[in-house]
Amino acid sequence: MPRPKQVPTRRPLSEEEIEAASYVGSKEHKVKRWWGGLPGAWEDQSGNASRPKKEHTTVCRKITAEEREEASRWVRTALREGQYRFFDGDKIYPKYIWYRDQLGQHWFGFAVNQVAGTYKGWPISEAEKNETFD
Repeated sequence: MPRPKQVPTRRPLSEEEIEAASYVGSKEHKVKRWWGGLPGAWEDQSGNASRPKKEHTTVCRKITAEEREEASRWVRTALREGQYRFFDGDKIYPKYIWYRDQLGQHWFGFAVNQVAGTYKGWPISEAEKNETFD
C-alpha cells in the first residue's frame, strides 16, 4: 500500500487572491526605522542582530516604501509560481512561502494573516534554506 500524502492538496490560488497578497514586514526583523515604525531588533558591535529574549534574529533590511512594494511583488511571484507549501490548518493563503531574488538571495515568508494574505519575511542562509525546504 502506498504511503499517504502528508501535505494536503489545495486548489490553486486565484489571480485575484494572488494580487491581493502583500508584504507588511515585522519590527522583529528590523534594525532601523521602517514604514511600520520603530525597529524591534538591534545590531551589536560585531554586527550580529538580536532582540529581547531571543538568541538570534535574522535582519531584513527592507525599510522604505519602495522596498515594501518590491517585497510585495516577491510575495505575489512566489504564490503565482507555487513557491509555497500548504499544511493542515492553513487558511486561504499558505503559512510559508519562499522566493529567490535576482541576486540569488533566498527569502523566507511567513503569513502574518492567512485570510488577508499578508506576509513578513527575511533573508535566509544556505544552511537555513536546506532545513526549510527539505
